[in-house]
Order: sequence, then C-alpha cells, then structure tokens
Amino acid sequence: MSRFRFPVDAGLASAGTPPNAAAVLARLDALGLPHPGIEVRVAGGTVTLSGRVADGATQERLVLAAGNLHGIGLVDDRLSNAETPGLLESLGSFARLPPGSASTAPAAEAVHEARPESSERFGAGGSLFHIVGPQETLESIAERHYGNAAAARGILEANQPVLESAQAVAPGLVLRLPPQ
Repeated sequence: MSRFRFPVDAGLASAGTPPNAAAVLARLDALGLPHPGIEVRVAGGTVTLSGRVADGATQERLVLAAGNLHGIGLVDDRLSNAETPGLLESLGSFARLPPGSASTAPAAEAVHEARPESSERFGAGGSLFHIVGPQETLESIAERHYGNAAAARGILEANQPVLESAQAVAPGLVLRLPPQ
C-alpha cells in the first residue's frame, strides 16, 4: 500500500468537481484501462483504489489516471498485483536464510544515506513517478533521468493512454518513467 501525492490544481478536468468515484471510473473507461474488480472511493481530494490487477505497470497507470484529475491531491494505492509477493511470502523468505544472516544494520545505513527527490516516488512496477515542472518537456525529462533526450519517445509510450502526445505535457502532470 502506497500513498501518492498529486498537485490538486493540475490535471485534467472531470465530470464531477471535485471528482467522485463515477468520474474516476469514467476516466479509466475513456482511457481504456482495465479495471474489473477494482473498487474506487473518493473522499474530498483523496482517491482510494483497491483490488487486484495483472501487473505493476497496470497498477501504475491506474494510479496516475486517477491522480491526474483536477481536484485530486492524493491516491491511496491499495491495489495488489500478481508480480508483487504478499507479506506472508516475503516473511517466509527469511525462514530460508541461514541462522544469523538476516540483519537490518546494512539496510538502515543505506536508507539513511538515500536522498530521493521529494517530488518523485516509485510505483508498483518500478517506474519513477515524476511531477512535470514549469517549462519541462519530454526531451528535458528524458535527458535528466536517462541521459538521452531520445528516450522521450519511451516516456510517451509508457504514459499512454493517459498522455496522448508530447504537446500534452503540462506542469503538475505526473508521469511514469519506467526503468531502462
């Protein structure tokens, strides 16, 4: 479960202002995103998504489609996917380690040294979520994150159908940048 913040005043207008569950579902339908069995709840500017999806990329697309609606400031992602092991499977892996090999000290040191950008988060499929800044283009984002402006096409493809063209990039829009 993750919570993702979105700029409330950015994003696409919806049928409801602020958006309601029906408006979020209508947006998912309009984008052709699969959502059978997905429950959508809206309270104020928060959307809660729960249910099971096929993979992490689909999960990321659903989160971004809901969060990139004008008036939504937070998406509470309670979705699970077939690629992510459950808590019991994760804990069970510790039982297969040799005695004394599981230590949290290296992890604690690594966490304290990490300095992620506050405007960016990782999605369920391993993609970086990037909030578009003023005057940023897909090319400048690709250059910054991948070291290659030509990777802009990959960013556009990763964000379809939410992002229809490179010209639709606007400040405040949240994009997924998949790992290379």
